[in-house]
Amino acid sequence: MVLTSTTHKYFARLSAKISRAKINSPFGLVFEYDKEDFFNSYKLIYEYWVKKRTQKYLVENYNLCKKTLLRYETNFANYGAIGLFPDLSFVQTESKLEELVILIKQARIHENSSLALRLADALEIKGASLDVIRQIQRSYGYGQKFNSKDIEYFARLQHILSSIECLKQKANSGHGIINKKNAFYNYDKDILQHRIELFKTLSVATKKRQILPMLTQYGMHPNRFYQLKSRYEIFGIWGLVNLVQGNKKGDKISPKLELQIIEQRLMNPKLSVAKTISKLDLKCSNSNVQKIYSKWGLSRFRKAVKIRGVISVSIPDRLEPIKDVVEKSAKSRMPDLIEINNLKVNNSFSRLINTLSYKKISISNPGAFIIAPFLDQLGVVEALYTYGTNGYRGKEITNDIIINVLRIVAGFPTLNDFSLNSDRSVAIGAGLTTNPKSSKLYEEFDELRFAHLQNLRNDASKRAMELGIFEAKEVAIDYHCDASDSRYPDDKSLTRAPDKNGNMVYAHRPQILWDSVHNTIINIAYCQGQSRATSALYNFCEQNLYKIVDKEAINEIYADSEYTGEKQLVYLIIRSNTDVTMCLKQNKRIQKWREETIRNGKWQDFENKYQIVSRDFTLTISQRPFRFIVKREKETGNIRCFGSTHIDYCPEKILNSYHIRWPVETGIKELIEGYFLNKPTGTSPEKIELHYYCVMLAKLAIDYFLSLLCEPKWNTAEGWKCVLSTIRTTIFSNQNCELSLDDKGNLLITYLDGDSTGIKKNLADMLEKNISTGLNKVSWWGKRSVRIAVKNQFDEL
Repeated sequence: MVLTSTTHKYFARLSAKISRAKINSPFGLVFEYDKEDFFNSYKLIYEYWVKKRTQKYLVENYNLCKKTLLRYETNFANYGAIGLFPDLSFVQTESKLEELVILIKQARIHENSSLALRLADALEIKGASLDVIRQIQRSYGYGQKFNSKDIEYFARLQHILSSIECLKQKANSGHGIINKKNAFYNYDKDILQHRIELFKTLSVATKKRQILPMLTQYGMHPNRFYQLKSRYEIFGIWGLVNLVQGNKKGDKISPKLELQIIEQRLMNPKLSVAKTISKLDLKCSNSNVQKIYSKWGLSRFRKAVKIRGVISVSIPDRLEPIKDVVEKSAKSRMPDLIEINNLKVNNSFSRLINTLSYKKISISNPGAFIIAPFLDQLGVVEALYTYGTNGYRGKEITNDIIINVLRIVAGFPTLNDFSLNSDRSVAIGAGLTTNPKSSKLYEEFDELRFAHLQNLRNDASKRAMELGIFEAKEVAIDYHCDASDSRYPDDKSLTRAPDKNGNMVYAHRPQILWDSVHNTIINIAYCQGQSRATSALYNFCEQNLYKIVDKEAINEIYADSEYTGEKQLVYLIIRSNTDVTMCLKQNKRIQKWREETIRNGKWQDFENKYQIVSRDFTLTISQRPFRFIVKREKETGNIRCFGSTHIDYCPEKILNSYHIRWPVETGIKELIEGYFLNKPTGTSPEKIELHYYCVMLAKLAIDYFLSLLCEPKWNTAEGWKCVLSTIRTTIFSNQNCELSLDDKGNLLITYLDGDSTGIKKNLADMLEKNISTGLNKVSWWGKRSVRIAVKNQFDEL
């Protein structure tokens, strides 16, 4: 069915209506939502048939005419609850035109609409135009974005609408017009009414333990109920319709082959079914191809039609860059989200603030307070409210993600270490007063899934780019494998991967994108699947790099040996439209190149310890030139292989430029030692990736903090900033401090052991400067800032 703009908007708003209704539901079980005519119609028939209300009463109370009331009654008697659905508008089109347009999109999703118009004219299908074709594409989810989720959504919606039409044709509702009171309920014939009454009953449940008895009473299996609940949350009351399954007869030909048969027959009218099978070299029965001929009436065409056929083309030397649309972060798009949604500061924290106005308390981890403004600038509150589950859309600003990020910054490796600690710096810094128990945090983490975390991580990266934390000009890709210590890894859905020794182990497996110039993280994701990084590269880059960074901004990509493979190399070259340098794993292809290079080349000295030899090859798939380098250690004879698309670089320059990738190696070590990357909060894959998200936020917040502090003592000669462990021992952790309020109501941290290095004074000046620019405000503190004071308590003795 081809949806009009009005119908399209109607279904687009359903999910938002249901989400608003779920806020007031204790278990997320909703039945009614705003501005849905079906519920009023159903109540109207109930009062008319069961409660025996008069027509005059119903007309006055429901604000409708008598003719409408009688129409509702007739529809309910004929079709059951389905007859009460609101009337939707559709565009009248030829069914064959719909099938043709969808067939083309299924076969070639990026195909231009003009081909559908041309084929429709060739097949003599009436009513075809570019506007109608594009409206059909939109009604089936093939819009401009080509999002797989849109295609799935509209496929399910079309199934629902077609099922309604099919059920209406049967016209056997079981609701007789005689004896209306007894005929109102008929669960045998009206399946939709049975589900409506079930959801209506469940929506008033006050305790979770009441759900199962209610399901038993209605004869509904829990698994089936949760399937219907999932459909209801997406399509509303329409999701409860009983879906009619089509009859499947024989094996179905793929859309790509079906379109190819149509094109070949139109271009060559002499092709019979047998000749088509021979020409396309098909291994199938004549009946399969004959079905295509009969379906589209191909046998009646006698004149050839000039249309574009299926022609395989080689990969061009250099593709024109495709402009990726990179959206802004949630904080940039919705800077007033907290005020609009009326989010509040935690009540216990507000009481603590009142206490601090006349009393000081001792703290030992001031880093949780110092880093809080920088974490708030990353938009963690706005991102969780936008992309998180309903549990993160409460009335409080603070959340468990903030607690975990500050826990990592303060130096607590695990949740247990944090919960057992008597210091309350992290809890107060996160807008609370007491440390939450480990069990509470684990339960909160259960809500987030990979889809939520994907959006959250990408939003943090976008915000980091907006703040100038990284630019992603020199991007390094790496893969880390850390063996899991779970006792039952199979039950936790952990996958196996080869460690450094080549042994297959159950592991935590992050893939990391690193900015080698600014030495900071771009993105990190849990590597799923049984294989190693080579097969995961495509999806990883598409979801975690190109949705964040405009590929025109990338100058070069550096990859390690985990990503060795010509297909992976060609993908990076063409997709990024840039140069690629990588260390090559010595598989059969690389070994062949290595032997040929050594046999035909001449060894040259390199950096006293090594010898190198190089040779240029042509990549088979892309026909691109590729400079291959063999590097041998003089003493041990160990050989490593490198490759680059920089044909204009000499081998020495390529090897020297590969050093730019080294910060990702040291960066992973720092994430493990300083940010506790290998100590996730839980053993399930989702909780592991949630831990990666917290580590990523902590790293970005620290790098943002260091970029503004600019402490000379913390910078190396190469320009690298110090690691987190150094900052902890200097000003963040195990410090003798007091927490109070200043005259303006801001949090004041007083260091009591003096400032021998001058770093604390520079820190105080930087935070004062941020107050004037508005960067030193924390939303979960009620827009309060943090200030630093220093005194030496021993001078008073």
